[in-house]
Parts: sequence; C-alpha cells; structure tokens
Amino acid sequence: MLNVALFGYGRAGKIHYKNIMESPNLILKYLIEIQDISKEIDDSVNLINYNDKTLINNVFSDKKLDAIIITTPTKNHCELIMLALENNKHVFVEKPITENKEEIVTCFDLAENKNLVLFVGYNRRYDKTIQNIKERIFNNEIGTVNYALTISRDYPYPQESFLKISGGLFHDCATHDIDYMNWILNDKPISVYVSVPDNNDNTDFNYEHATINLKYSCGTMVVMNLSRISSSYDQRCEFYGSSGEIINNEFNQDMKLSFPDRYKNAFKTELLNFVNCIKTSSPALVKKEDCLNNLIIANACEESVKKNKKITIKYGDGYRNYNNVSKNVYENYLIARTYQTVNFVNTMHKKYSNLDTKMEIWDILEDLNDLVDVSDPDVSHPNLYHAIQTAESIKKDGLPDWMQLIGLIHDLGKIMYLKGDDKTGTGKKKQWAMVGDTFIVGCKLSDNLIFPEFNEKNLDTINEKYNSKYGMYEKGCGLDNVLCSWGHDEYLYKILTSSKNPNTIPEEGLYMTRFHSLYAYHDKKDYFYFQSEKDKKMFYWLKKFNSYDLYSKCDDIIDLNESKQYYMNLIKKYFTNTYLYI
Repeated sequence: MLNVALFGYGRAGKIHYKNIMESPNLILKYLIEIQDISKEIDDSVNLINYNDKTLINNVFSDKKLDAIIITTPTKNHCELIMLALENNKHVFVEKPITENKEEIVTCFDLAENKNLVLFVGYNRRYDKTIQNIKERIFNNEIGTVNYALTISRDYPYPQESFLKISGGLFHDCATHDIDYMNWILNDKPISVYVSVPDNNDNTDFNYEHATINLKYSCGTMVVMNLSRISSSYDQRCEFYGSSGEIINNEFNQDMKLSFPDRYKNAFKTELLNFVNCIKTSSPALVKKEDCLNNLIIANACEESVKKNKKITIKYGDGYRNYNNVSKNVYENYLIARTYQTVNFVNTMHKKYSNLDTKMEIWDILEDLNDLVDVSDPDVSHPNLYHAIQTAESIKKDGLPDWMQLIGLIHDLGKIMYLKGDDKTGTGKKKQWAMVGDTFIVGCKLSDNLIFPEFNEKNLDTINEKYNSKYGMYEKGCGLDNVLCSWGHDEYLYKILTSSKNPNTIPEEGLYMTRFHSLYAYHDKKDYFYFQSEKDKKMFYWLKKFNSYDLYSKCDDIIDLNESKQYYMNLIKKYFTNTYLYI
C-alpha cells in the first residue's frame, strides 16, 4: 500500500479522491484544499488548509508518505512538484504540468536525477476506445493516415470560477486532443491555423468554439472541433487511411454525461498505471518531450488566433534547432546519412545530367508552391514563399541585384522532384536526396553534421578508402573537386552552368547555389583542409548569403503579384532566356 496526499478537490480532484479511496493499492493520508470540505470526505483523511504552510511542510516532510497527487490550478503545479520531488515523493499531476517550458524541463530533470516518477495526467491515453484506435493504426490496419477529425464538446458549461483559472480553450481542452493525436500518429504537427468566432474578443483565449487545422510532418491533415457548449459530453474521432478508415462516432445527446462519466474507467486505469510505475520503476507513458510539445502547440494555436494566420510550429529555440524535431525531419536525415554514398551520388549525377525538359523560370518557382521542404524545422510554408522572403531581405539591405536573384532561385533545384521518385529520395514525400544539409562523401563523415550519431549508418563506412580524413581526395584540392551528397544545390549548379542555360550570374552567385546547404563547412568551419584559393575567396560570400537564407524564414506571406515584375526584370537581365532546361 502506498500512502498519498491529494492537493485540490475541484473537478479533477473529486474524481481522484473517489478512485484513491476505492483503490486497493493506495491510502489517502492527506487532502489539501483551500475550502472546508470536511463534511464531504472520510474521517480517516487528514484535511489540511492550503494556506497553512506549516502543516503543508509537515506533509512534504512526512517520511511515510510515498506520493503526491496534484489537481490544483496550473499556476501552483510547478512549486508543488518541486517540493514533492525535493522531499523524495513521487508525483502525479493533472495536465498541463505547467505553462512554462523551462519549468517543465526543470521538473522532469529533477525527477530523473532523483529516480522518482513524474506522472502527467493525460487521461485520453488510458481510454480503451482510443487505445484500440492506436493499436489498429500501429498495426497498419488502415494504411497511411491521410486525414483525421476530432470533436470535443464540453458539458455542462463550466463555471465562471473555473474558466478564470483554466488557461483558456487551447491549454485546457485542446491539449487533450493534441496529446492523443500525436500519440496515435507517432508524429507531431509542423503548422497550425485556428478559426474562432469573429465576435469573440477573449484576451484569455476562453473561446466557446474553435476549429484547429494541423498539418503533421508525415503529411496527415487533422481538424479539431472544440466547443464549450453541448447537450451532453461529446468525444468523437475519425481516421481516414490509404486503405481504410476508423470512425468513433458514439454520441447520445440525451445522456447528459460529463467528462467524469465518459472517462470514468480511463481515470481509474491512469491511477493504476501511476502505482505500477512506482512499484516496478517503469517509465511513465507521458514524457517530458510530450509535455513540451503539447505546450508549444497550444501556444502556437494562441499565436494563430492573435495573428489570424497559419503558424509554423517551432519546437526548439532559434533557427536550425534539431533537438526536438518532427518525425519526418528525423527520418529524412537518417535515411540520407545511410544511403548517400559515393556510388549513389555518381548515379544521381548521371541521372540528372540530361537537361531535356524546358520550363519557364517563374513557372518553376510557382510549381514549387506545392512543395514543402520536409527537412526544415523552421518553416512549413511552400518553397516559393521562402524564396521571395530571402530575395526581399537581400534587396532591403541594398545588396547587388544578382544576389537578390540568387535569393529568389537558390532552391530551384528542388524541381528535380518532377523527374524523381520517393524510392530515391527525390519525390514529393521522400526528399532525403533533395533537401537537408549536404556533406562530403568519399571521406570520413564530419562529426559536425546534424545528428552525427547517424554517421555509422552510412554504407560507405565498410570501405577503408573512404574512412580517413582526406579519403579519396587530397589536401587543398578545392570544393569543386569533391563529391557532396546529392541534393538540390548540386542539381541547380548543374542547370546554371550548362551551355543550354546561358546566363551572366557572377561566380560568387554560382558558388552560393552550389554550397549553401553545406552547413558543416560554412557554419561549423569543417572541411577547411579541402579549401583552394577560390574557396577562401568565396567563403565571405557564402556566409553572407547564408544569413539571408536562414534568418528570412517567417510566416509572413509576401504579395507575389507585387513582387513578380521586379524579379522578372532581374531574370531577363541575367538570363539569355526566361526559361531553363532542367
């Protein structure tokens, strides 16, 4: 039997109180609440007023107490969690753990250091219906999930006192759907757009209705419908796959259920799971990354409302943060590092050497409007928007017009997908040989690459010829004479230097297009031992361009019609024709 203390006797607290009292595994030693609820609880439970700090300190210092269960308002969670962990108590806390990223990390890190369980209550994960859906999707019963829909409507309408401390519709309600959707899909969204009623001006985000549109990294489109108003508690979901569908549309408007009724068994299972985690020293189902992601996504929902636009969801701080990327980004780099070999790169050079398709340059740019770079953690908008943003940033700073042109066309090589396929990583869905950081093959792979742990997966590691510092090259041979992993940089360089596509772009511009994805070189300053005099001269321009390629990324959409004529004039100035052979 485990001795526990329950903090809070509100909506969730009453559920947990009942389940604790009925549990054969738990003894409720203390209940801490700000109101006098002595007539509502068993005489065996010590009722302590939340404002009596001396008695609360005695609770935490009680060596016979094993765990703390927290159902207070979110603002109190972090302090209580830290006190419990510092006093060597396991913790169960209702979601969200806190609305601060740093506090989430601090709490989980302390729990890990003390070898204690920090269990976060996202009860949907313990619902049999949702668990069954996850299992069926995991077993590929309906193939690739292309689209999903959730409906979450509350009943009865929450009291005003609760709404004031709820954290708003997205952190209170939507976070449940977000959490179990991420869990079922084993993925997380890269962008969000939220619609709310026009006549609601809620600075606390307590909207009565909202529609959340999420795009996941592997392509799944998800729509979440939320409402505070319903005739009965309403929880439905639908999943549509490439070979089937799963529909949970159980709803009876006459039942007058609330969430304690709908998730009665889930709450019990959740509490039992907490006990098992303590007794078996097994990890909790909800992890630190889940809590961080749920918070980031809910914050992005609020940002979308405030700005009334689609928002790229950034899971790290700053640009090019790969510590908590989406599944698609991770897999893109893993596969690229595995299969980008000397033989593969030579094969791709040969395959794409025959530039036999004629296409207008602006048509290429517009075609790329249908392509999103799956390797980029910083943007989820189509490629054309990033191209215009880069060019406009360069133009704004008064840099040469040829550099503005390079900003516009630097990703044109992604048009290779028209000739490519997913099997070779040059398609619309699988892009591992088209986008992402490039690296030099034929020599020891750099430890400065993104996800350096993937280096050992590379198929060339079995060839001794390619595993020394210089590999098949010589010191100072020049980057023109090394093989980079195949991608849109090399393909565009091939296009621009072909006699079929005459132009007067300066050498500096061509160099930018060829090596702008070689981050280990221009960002980490690796591979300098291959530098020629030309490379040393060009390095300044490559770094200069990189600052605009990277820091121009944003969700602001520039009017293409206003920009088109200016850039068409640049195209005509530097290209003999307005079309390219690709």
